[in-house]
Amino acid sequence: MAGRGKELGFVERNGVINLKEQLARTALRNVRLKGHTYVELREDNKKVIFFCVLCLSPCYSDSVLHDHLRGHLHKQMYEAAKATLLKQNPFPFNDGMLFFHSEDGVERRVVPSNGAGNGNCLAIVPFEGNESENEFSSEGSLDLGQGDEGVDVGDLVIPDVLCKDKVSDLEVREVGVGKISVRFWDKDKGSKGIKKIWCEWLGKNGSVDDDMILYHDFAVVSFAFDFDLGRKGVLDELQDFLSSSSRLEIEGNKKGKKRKSPSDTDLSESLSNQEESSGEESGNSNSKNLLDVYDDKSLQLRLVPDKYTRKEIRTRQRLASERVCDICQHKMLPGKNVATLLNMKTGRIVCSSRNLNGAFHVFHISCLIHWILLCESEVYTKQLVGPEPKRRSRRKKGAKSKKVDEDVKKQIYSAFCPECQGTGIELGGDELEKPTVSLSEMFKYKMKASDGHKEYIKAPELLQNCSTGFYFPSQSEEAMQENVSPLKLLRFYHAVE
Repeated sequence: MAGRGKELGFVERNGVINLKEQLARTALRNVRLKGHTYVELREDNKKVIFFCVLCLSPCYSDSVLHDHLRGHLHKQMYEAAKATLLKQNPFPFNDGMLFFHSEDGVERRVVPSNGAGNGNCLAIVPFEGNESENEFSSEGSLDLGQGDEGVDVGDLVIPDVLCKDKVSDLEVREVGVGKISVRFWDKDKGSKGIKKIWCEWLGKNGSVDDDMILYHDFAVVSFAFDFDLGRKGVLDELQDFLSSSSRLEIEGNKKGKKRKSPSDTDLSESLSNQEESSGEESGNSNSKNLLDVYDDKSLQLRLVPDKYTRKEIRTRQRLASERVCDICQHKMLPGKNVATLLNMKTGRIVCSSRNLNGAFHVFHISCLIHWILLCESEVYTKQLVGPEPKRRSRRKKGAKSKKVDEDVKKQIYSAFCPECQGTGIELGGDELEKPTVSLSEMFKYKMKASDGHKEYIKAPELLQNCSTGFYFPSQSEEAMQENVSPLKLLRFYHAVE
């Protein structure tokens, strides 16, 4: 229905609406009406706070927020954003790190800044009215056209993907296209190098000036983040742990009398009966009951008899709520946009060549775009320099030759998963792809990406559309000629829920 959207509502806690939350939302409405669409609400230790995505700055009151918006740091970031992220056709993503626009221009939910899920978070309630009345709307939101049968033209089906604790086919729809371009320098002496590289958002129906630009061999697939996305469920891991703990407990009972835990008095009668039963059945039943306790939202850990088991459950729960992006090492927040890489030649997630169970890694979508740009800059630099001539030698390979071979392996020749180094190639049988870049080299690449983006914020490429990228300033003062060249078109997809 036209003019229909959603806005954030309030949850009654113990029959009372939190007035502080209501005031925070009123303040957010006023701030966004003034053009600060990058400010959002997050939850920090059960307290609703303001958060400026441009500066990655938390503000714990509206007065602190207004002081921040008037500050020198924010003004610098705002001037950079006007040239990169605040154009008429914004990136339709919200990852909490760089992008702050939803695909339909609607703020979906308050997310806990500490990464922990909370059932008492502010809920989403329907809102009826014109789009002009919705302060969360965005003029740059995409109009995703559909085909005759109601299916987007760019829809794909990715096989063997781990979703919701089972391996199945994943349907994704096309969101839009980004154009990767490069500004390179050419010195009089013939040396060449990259000065800037960026991804410019064209959108779903964006026009491409040059029809000769090739599409990238890889594409970006985005998801709404949750803790179990792309990996084995926490409860499954806990079940394995509890099963092994039960076996150890049974073996301990065989050797000697078990010491009674102080919390044994809190056990239910069913657990007591299970303890009196013998054999493997006791262990399995006990594990199942503990899983039921863990799965309960109240997490009544006092019902778990063993102190070590309770500590392990808390540890696993904390680790599950603190999942970080491997590129930037910042937390990924529930509901925000994260992404993984898709090999367009094989039609498989890149991590599929590193495992056989459909698992995959996800990152902030902006971080993954930066990683793709870094890979492209490394590949394009090799093309500018050209291959080194091979010298003929009758000598056998020595230590120097082996070192050269190792250096060649460390180089980047295509995009790949920055965590497992998978490329999604098809290998025969149960063979898995082996990583080629050492962890120390990967760290250097990630630091190079971070530094390059910081420089791009200071001196962005002036374009008609939104962009994000790298700037590698030259240390030389020699005269040089600069040229801009489009490289590739990068496809973006989003998982259909």
